[in-house]
Amino acid sequence: MDTVISLLTGLADSRVRAFRHTSTLAAVKLLTALVRVNLNLDVSKCNAQRLYQVEKNRISVKRANQRLDQLERKRKEYEQKPLEIENMMNAIFKGTFLQRYRDVIPEIRAICIEEIGSWMKMYPDTFLNDSYLKYIGWMLYDKQPEVRLKCLLGLQGIYDRKELVSKMDLFTSRFKDRIVSMTLDKDHEVAVQAMKLLMLMSQNCEDALSSEDCETLFQFVYTTHRPLAVAAGEFLYKSLPFYFFPVALLPMSQLITWHLLDFFVAVYD
Repeated sequence: MDTVISLLTGLADSRVRAFRHTSTLAAVKLLTALVRVNLNLDVSKCNAQRLYQVEKNRISVKRANQRLDQLERKRKEYEQKPLEIENMMNAIFKGTFLQRYRDVIPEIRAICIEEIGSWMKMYPDTFLNDSYLKYIGWMLYDKQPEVRLKCLLGLQGIYDRKELVSKMDLFTSRFKDRIVSMTLDKDHEVAVQAMKLLMLMSQNCEDALSSEDCETLFQFVYTTHRPLAVAAGEFLYKSLPFYFFPVALLPMSQLITWHLLDFFVAVYD
């Protein structure tokens, strides 16, 4: 495996675009496969530990001792393998990802960002921290829309899971303003996905968006680009906890928002 990693790392640094692209794709997909292997090993290690404890608590006889020795060897084996795999993962990350996530070719940058997003969702204990999140945050400013789009889609998968959101506080505070500004992106799909991401942030991150942010985003129900208007309408609907209260009891500022919602429903019904 070390030979394969060295080969892919070397080719990913090639001046030939085709070599660089294919090797980068193969390397990051290999890292994704190693993450899955590590996850399976974690499960196997837990099972082995549980079996070991069960056997240990049984009546001590010669046969049980032999069984206990077998389980102990298997348990130690499962403890050693993840270290080897993590070393390979680190080699690929440092040798390929760190070199190629800012490649001059946007397709290569997009590949790297898409994969790191999947690593964070699959293996949050290792990858979902500020040391890795910063790469997605930086690439939100990429000049190519396909790279920005991969960043937003990756973040949606994280903010959609409440158990992961607690690890996103620093990232949210640093890059929230950038994500809000991306609703004005010249690429329509990027703008739509930014709106959907902000809706997830609003739902799962307490006080992630200020009232000023929300008021700005509500205005997009008037946009002529229908997918963005629909996303803004959904954001507006899910951001109104007073939706089920009588209109007469609402303060003036909320009445304005209510009428905005009425307008949107009438236009796009």
